[in-house]
Amino acid sequence: MTAAAAGRARPLIAFFDHADIFEDFYPHYGVTQRDFATRYADTGNHAFLTVLQRAVGDVIWYEMSRAPELDEARHEMVGCRVRFLRATLAHRMLWSAFYLTPGAWRWRGLYHHYAPLAAYLSLLSPRLLAAFRRDRPDAIFAQDYSSGRFEILLLLARLFRIPLIAYHSGSLPEHYAFPRLKMRTIRRADHLIVSSHAERDQLVRRFAVAADRVSVILTPIDTDRFKPASREAACTAERLPGDRRYLLFVGRLENRVKKVDLLLAQFLAIAPRIADVDLLIAGTGPDAHRLQAQAGGSARVRFLGWISDKVRLARLYSVAEALVLPSLSEGFPTVVGEAMACGTPVIASAVGGMPEMVGESTGWLIPPGDGPALRAALLDLLDADAMRSSGLRIAARAWAEERLCPAAIGRRLQECFQKVAARHA
Repeated sequence: MTAAAAGRARPLIAFFDHADIFEDFYPHYGVTQRDFATRYADTGNHAFLTVLQRAVGDVIWYEMSRAPELDEARHEMVGCRVRFLRATLAHRMLWSAFYLTPGAWRWRGLYHHYAPLAAYLSLLSPRLLAAFRRDRPDAIFAQDYSSGRFEILLLLARLFRIPLIAYHSGSLPEHYAFPRLKMRTIRRADHLIVSSHAERDQLVRRFAVAADRVSVILTPIDTDRFKPASREAACTAERLPGDRRYLLFVGRLENRVKKVDLLLAQFLAIAPRIADVDLLIAGTGPDAHRLQAQAGGSARVRFLGWISDKVRLARLYSVAEALVLPSLSEGFPTVVGEAMACGTPVIASAVGGMPEMVGESTGWLIPPGDGPALRAALLDLLDADAMRSSGLRIAARAWAEERLCPAAIGRRLQECFQKVAARHA
């Protein structure tokens, strides 16, 4: 990909995440704007942008906010620039009315009306237009194509005559904003990156996207940081008894999507039969208190809170018999790739990118929302002999090294951006 601006050594890539504004997502995890712009790196976006920054071009992450506390900073871990822009007055007023007024929580039944309008308004910003005129990016890279932000970015791409590339992060067609409009706009993206062949086939068949404009590229995982470690040492560091076994969930505690309540129910049902196994739940979210109540104070269930320390996460993966992720929808969940890089088998729902990497040699796939299938997989895992367990761990690590390492993903992204640039030349 070639830089459009005179004198620029590398192409400039404008990135937009899925949240309408900063306040919609990151503060719920205790992330300040300063941390977000300089150190926070816990999402698949950060994994993608780290590789883009190294292998393809310079990235600017444009983040809208109700009240920006800084203009721009260099991210210490990703290497990209992060620029905050103030959301439009119309969006700020709509957001305040929905979330901050005394009756706001009683309006939640209107969210399906609020969300599409907020998504469109979030990027209809003179400040963003001015930033584009000043920066003159060579491409737009966007997280997902499900919300109204995608149409605004498509408009910006056409206005500045630059390509738009979007990557799928788990959205389902039934949740798209204005689905009839999506039938016209999704296929107008210059390229789409997806986490599974199933999503690729859907785009081609249902949305008439040209097959050569869709690539299956998985989220990169730092396989040097996430690697197999001594279980004994990991148990000692995490103060976990080494004579017990552990199942692990890592993610947002939101039953509507992640179905942590299903995992908890199935674990409690089989717990009397497997006295040496505990369930570790690492995460936070709107259903945290509900899940703790469901656990009923059981000493066999440990709520660890949100863990952003990658060293700790790697230790927990190494401790666990398996990562369990019974989600109803996913793109390519980073935690699955991290677990496999640590040689940890996975029990996961057959959604999103999961079928691309979880199979008989690396774990168990179950139908989404299927409690009996989840229970059977848990029991099969816990009844496995030492040789089979060792084989699963070796296969999981080998798969991650071959398909998820940054070097391999970097080559795929280079090819993708170069192909798009050639069409725009």
